[in-house]
Formats: sequence, structure tokens, C-alpha cells
Amino acid sequence: MLDELEKKMLSNHTPEDDAFYYHKSEERIVLSHALFWVMTQNQKGKVAKEEYFLLLRMYEEEMLEAYLTEDETFPELLRYCNIIFNTFPSMLCATHDVRTDREAKKLSAIFVVACGHGGDMPDDLAEELLDDIDFYYNKVKCRKIEQMLPILNKYVAEEMQMMG
Repeated sequence: MLDELEKKMLSNHTPEDDAFYYHKSEERIVLSHALFWVMTQNQKGKVAKEEYFLLLRMYEEEMLEAYLTEDETFPELLRYCNIIFNTFPSMLCATHDVRTDREAKKLSAIFVVACGHGGDMPDDLAEELLDDIDFYYNKVKCRKIEQMLPILNKYVAEEMQMMG
């Protein structure tokens, strides 16, 4: 299914259309996924029950686990996350009116902030956040990203205002 989704995505897009095109490294892409995963933990509304959203979050958690354990499945899981992430805006807009559905607008803003912030933040902060990702009671935990949530949520609110 993801191979078909990737083929459709690649047939209609240029490389510059990739959400991660300007990311410096694979680790920055992992960081953007970690940001999105943490920022959407408490997502509410109908959009939070959408299969594509739940699938992305599930793959992100599995990918982060594989990243931490240096599991051989990491590259494939990252690829799956990237495919779903890149098609996420289209799926969100196809199922919700981002202009009128507050939760869909918020999720769209989280997408922009997580992707942009993960790719653009200073190198030392990115390394610190990546080094902090760990296990807590056998679950992936991103404490420093969680501590950044007030700032990240401010960016999300600003992004939502720009969306109108």
C-alpha cells in the first residue's frame, strides 16, 4: 500500500515538493518526526481518529524505537514515515476543511512547525534533542521536546493565525 502511495506521490511531485527536501541530514528528518509525534500526542477531535493520522503516529513511534536500538528496520520505517508525512497535507485536506475545522487547522499548523523547526533549528539544539530521545518504561520518550511544548505550541498558534 505504501509503495503505491509513494508511486502516486512521486508521479505528481518534484524533489523540491518533499517536506524534508531542505533538511540537512537524515537525523534532522528523524527530529521532525519526533517533534510531530510529541506535539500530536494530545490531538483531539475527529481528525485524531483518522486512520492516516493514527498510522503515521504508529510508524513514527516504531521508527524512533528502531532509531534508538539501531535496528535494521530503521531505514524502511523512516521511509514509511516519510511517505505518509509527505502525503499527510493532501489527506488532511481531503477529509477535513482546514479553514473551518479548528482541530484540522491545528494539525496542519503542527505539521508545518514540526517539519520546519526540525529542519531549521540550530545544530547544537538539534543534537541535544536527538540525544535526549530514550526509553522510559520500555516506551519511547522525548523529555526535552516535551519541555519545549509551550514554545512549540506558541509557534503553532502563530501558524494558525497566518492560515486565517
